[in-house]
Amino acid sequence: MTPESPDSRYLATLTVLLVEDDPDAREELARFLRRRVGSLIIAEDGEEGLAAYRARHPRMVVTDIQMPNLDGLAMVQAIRDEDPAVPVIVTTAFERSTYLVRSIELGIDRYVLKPIQPGILDAALLGCAHRLLAEEQFRLRERLEAEAAKARHQAARSTLLGGLAHDYSNLVQVIANAVDMAGELVDPASEAGLFLAMARKSADEARHLSRRLAILGRSPGNLNQVGPLDPLIRETVQAALAGTGTELVFELHGAGAALRHHRETFTQVVRCLAENALEAMPGGGTLRVSTEVRPGAAPSGRRLGIRFQDTGRGIPAGILPLIFNPYFSTKERGAQRGMGLGLALCEAIVRAHGGAISAESGPGRGAAFLIELPLAEEG
Repeated sequence: MTPESPDSRYLATLTVLLVEDDPDAREELARFLRRRVGSLIIAEDGEEGLAAYRARHPRMVVTDIQMPNLDGLAMVQAIRDEDPAVPVIVTTAFERSTYLVRSIELGIDRYVLKPIQPGILDAALLGCAHRLLAEEQFRLRERLEAEAAKARHQAARSTLLGGLAHDYSNLVQVIANAVDMAGELVDPASEAGLFLAMARKSADEARHLSRRLAILGRSPGNLNQVGPLDPLIRETVQAALAGTGTELVFELHGAGAALRHHRETFTQVVRCLAENALEAMPGGGTLRVSTEVRPGAAPSGRRLGIRFQDTGRGIPAGILPLIFNPYFSTKERGAQRGMGLGLALCEAIVRAHGGAISAESGPGRGAAFLIELPLAEEG
């Protein structure tokens, strides 16, 4: 392989750990490796090498076998217990069968005999880099395929929900009109009037539900406002949790960040996340709301990060991937219509703003909802 090969270019981006107790051999190997790898960590024995690995997590290990305190293969065993996939190149002046057997058992990637020939070590490095690069490309391809499948699913879901919402809205409007006309023919205080009032209330709730379904099926509206979101976030959270006793902590640092947004629908996102936090803390707690501008490669690539962190019971790991699905809810089903649409609506609205929303949680850590939105392009 030439120095311009993909494997060579990839090798030049990697952090490599070199473990060698002999000063002369260590210096010679270090000079060679610095010309080939991105960053080099040097350790003088197995114990130091293991500590360096745990602190820095290099992508590849080059180690001698015979060393004081902890030999190279014992160090590799400890490393492999933590990361079975890290490539390891062993260098040694001994050809004992016991070393070879232990190396095979540990799955050592390459075995290079001393005195080291640069071409052989170079081939070993490139072979390990080739494997790492292939694995990274495979993971990237899997992620892109998963994202494409999700996009197709969302498009199909949006088309279906948009059509259903349109037809549903038309039917509800006919029912509401008929109820209104019938109401004009009877005494509102009569039994028939009371029944018609109940029907009218249900029709209003159904119309509200149809609007929520429509948001899931299409863009929530023109992103016709440009400006910071910090004031909207503060005002909406304070209004949603007023009188609840929830402690609010604001760390808002997005005052200078202009975002293109639809105020009404994005307010729904903020209110929903605030109310979710309240429900997760029935005994009281703290909601910490923070914003920060995250730099990108260009001004148009900068993003605003928004975080809602509560001190509630958290979200079980088994249901965390499902919480943005429509009509997924851990609450008991009751008379409330539209239950289970809240987070799905948040996801749809954030996506329509060109952003993404995710959640993280863990035992004793409460739950955090994270939103990233692109800043408006300047000019």
